[in-house]
Amino acid sequence: MVLRFTTIDLLGNEREHSWWFSTMEYSLDVLSSLCSSNKHVSKAELIDNGQHTSLPVDAFDGQTISTPFQQLESQWQELLLSPATGNSTWPLATWQE
Repeated sequence: MVLRFTTIDLLGNEREHSWWFSTMEYSLDVLSSLCSSNKHVSKAELIDNGQHTSLPVDAFDGQTISTPFQQLESQWQELLLSPATGNSTWPLATWQE
């Protein structure tokens, strides 16, 4: 996965950067850190398997992203491993063919 982003230096010149990361979460943490520092990031995108995804740089404020992602992953893995009960409010839990 590649994080490609553009910064603007003190003289107003655009600088292109491309960094390779093994996980999306880590690349987003780095981008968030860059956006909150004195680096002016004007645009950013993730490139993975030929797919380009533009990222809204204004949404990155220095907060880590990997921690909430890991918490969500733990929650959905727990839900996937727990057996469905008859009193579930999720419509597909009681669906039958």
